[in-house]
Parts: sequence; structure tokens; C-alpha cells
Amino acid sequence: MYWLGSLPVFLYVIVIFFKTYSTTVPEITLEDMDLDVQDWFSRGKMYEVLGRQMFALEEGDLSKETIILIHGFPTSSFDYQRSIGLLSAHYRVVTFDHLGFGFSEKPVSNYTYSLVDQAEQALNLWRIMGIESVAAIVSHDMGDSVLTEILSRYERKLLPDYFDNFFNKIVFTNGGMKYDLINFRLSQSVLMSRVGPYLTSLGSIQELAGVMDGFSVKQLGSIWSSKYNDFDQKQEDIKKIQMINRYKNGNLLTHLTIGYLHDRSRFEMRWMKSLENLNSIQTFLLWGNEDAVAPMSIPLALKENIKDTLVEFRTMETGHFPMLEDPETWANNVLNFLKK
Repeated sequence: MYWLGSLPVFLYVIVIFFKTYSTTVPEITLEDMDLDVQDWFSRGKMYEVLGRQMFALEEGDLSKETIILIHGFPTSSFDYQRSIGLLSAHYRVVTFDHLGFGFSEKPVSNYTYSLVDQAEQALNLWRIMGIESVAAIVSHDMGDSVLTEILSRYERKLLPDYFDNFFNKIVFTNGGMKYDLINFRLSQSVLMSRVGPYLTSLGSIQELAGVMDGFSVKQLGSIWSSKYNDFDQKQEDIKKIQMINRYKNGNLLTHLTIGYLHDRSRFEMRWMKSLENLNSIQTFLLWGNEDAVAPMSIPLALKENIKDTLVEFRTMETGHFPMLEDPETWANNVLNFLKK
């Protein structure tokens, strides 16, 4: 395996060669996207948060209690497109794109893409939007860890007074909250390595873009449930994930945005201790039971670790994206939890 040490140099040579003698992939614009993606953008707005532009969308009766939806990696708030209407019939629903994702700003420099920074952005966005309390915060994938960082600050009394009465109920869905139990995809392992920056650079080269897209399709497709039988819908969802990732060249930043996984490893002990002490906040683990990345061993371990806080644990017959694979069941599970 000694050749692995030479792989970054090999990829660097390939990138330089193609960038010298090939065509650069044009940046995708909003007009290039499917109409439902354009509609999603038009329903939201941009907010300036700590000097950065963040996209957020709110729907439903603004006088009702609020549900906040937090998306994961490498996707965006659009994950909730098919479920938000089911929730907003009963609540004010707010969702947003983390920096580096979706329609939010995608800084190339002077930003760490750490979970600490993403949590800070989220807290300030919620304050700017005037959200004073929530019926629930629902998180997925990377969003689980952003939320856990926020809850850890709350438990340690490190949040501003504004958030003293903010939290009510929490829903965690399919995320790698136990780092040692994550089944890393090949793409995740490569992006986290020294090869990552060169791999993402290949996505900017016209002659190689198709190969990179094909690799991405296979990696994303592998985390849907094997029982999911709507092949056309699955391909459509993956296509839109890729499309939104390319907006503002976000696909060329994935070696940076995936850095959150290092924070998951570093902060896990602090986060778990804080979750054990959040007895005042009701918690729901809602998990797709055929998740190839965040397997069932993760919520089962969480159930044991935070049993004093945990009030409910339920599985769905889905893979990693329950809100995409079965949006109605997913939304009804959330709504039923909030009625208790």
C-alpha cells in the first residue's frame, strides 16, 4: 500500500494537466435548476448573519409554535421540500442552509466549516428571525451534531439569556452521533484524507465532471433503503442534491465542509455528557433502520447513554433519508411526538 503516499502528487499532476489543457465546468445558476428548486429559493430569503449570507425559509401560520428543521451533509434544506407542507399545516416551520451548503454563502477562505461555527451561525440566524421559543428542533445527519453542540452550550449555561426558554422538544434523525459506529462511505474517507482537495478539484474539469457525477450518484444511491422501490424518484432526488451542491461551486468545497466529522470525534464525550443532563428537554430518536452510514447501533447506543432524557425511540422502514423516502410517515411521527 506504499503507493498511497504518492496519490496526492499523482492527483495534483492530473489536476494541473487538465486545468491547463481542458475546459472549466461553468458555474450553475438558479435558472439552470429544476422549477421546484427555483420555487424553493423564491419561497425563502437571504439573511446577513455574522457578516455571511444565509438562506432560510419559513412557512405556515407565523402566530403558531415553531418547528426548526436542520439539514445534514452534503445536502440542504431542500431535503424537507416534500415534508414541510405536512408540518406547516400545524406549525410555523423554519429551515435554512448551513454556510457552504444550498443557497447560503460558500466561503472559500476565512471560514473553518467547523460545527462550532455552524452552531454559532444557526443561533444568530434564529435570533435575527425573531424565534423566541420552539415546539421542537428536528435535525438530520450533520445537523444532529450542530444541534448537539448548541444543546451542550445550553446545558453548560453558555448561551445568551435570549435562549433561556428557547428549547422544548428535540428530534434526532439518522446521523453519526457515535463516531466509532459510523459506516464511512468511500467518498467520505477520501474527502477527509490528503487526497480530498485534489478529488474535489476534478469536479471543475469538463472532461472529468461526468465521472465525478457518476461516482457521486453511486455513493448517494447506496444510502437509500434497499426496499425503496421508486427508482425514478430516487434518481430525481439525487439529481437535485447534485444540482444544488453545484450552486456557487459548493461541490468544489466538500473537502472543507466534511471537516465537521473531525469535530464529531473531538467533541463526542462533551456532547454525550450534556445530553445526559438535559432532563428538561424531551428527546425523540427517529431512525431509518436501513441506513448504511448511520446504522441502528447508533440510536441504540444513544438510547442507553441518554436514557434519563430519552422519551421515545422509533424506527422507519427507510435508509438514510427518511424525510425523502417516506415524507408522510416521517412528518406524522414528528407531529405525533409533539402532541405528547
